[in-house]
Amino acid sequence: MRKVVALAFVTLDGFTTGPNGETDWQLHNFNEEMGEFIFESYEDADLLLLGRYTYQQFAAYWHHQYNKNPEAARMNNTHKIVFSTTLTEATWHNTRLIASNITQEVNALKRQRGKNIAIVGSTGLIQSFTNLGLIDEYRLLIYPVLLGKGRRLLHNIQDTQQLTFIRSRIFSNGVMLAVYQPVKQACIFNILSAAL
Repeated sequence: MRKVVALAFVTLDGFTTGPNGETDWQLHNFNEEMGEFIFESYEDADLLLLGRYTYQQFAAYWHHQYNKNPEAARMNNTHKIVFSTTLTEATWHNTRLIASNITQEVNALKRQRGKNIAIVGSTGLIQSFTNLGLIDEYRLLIYPVLLGKGRRLLHNIQDTQQLTFIRSRIFSNGVMLAVYQPVKQACIFNILSAAL
């Protein structure tokens, strides 16, 4: 079964953007080593899930970079799904639009053969998918930056969710990758049964 993997850039105090959508702190702390990691993450996925805002940003940029480099070719040719109730069409190459039945649609995608399914950016989508229990792995790139205010990655979680630490990595610029997976209810049940 395929995994839905959320890849997010976040400050040490939990923000993904500044109060006006600023992301310049990401660029100031980005290096070639991190670029290689991002490219490898895309290699592990054959489907990208995007929220409306990230879709519009990505489509506007990558469409004009078509096949200028391997990363542009990958972004343009990879299959993508945009989740939105306000868009009426998705014109970026290899993109389809989903506006309803999110849980059923995503669970059907998970049952298909293929590589990981990646959510890139799309803070609102990560928030919604977390509340729906659809994310199988969080890959957080934690920057040594404090913003103090802005948009938090997970600001309105409905229920407590336990996570299992999988691995970490420190990049040369001080950014830390932290990978977590939700603890499945079946695992909790097995642990409790073994303890009785």
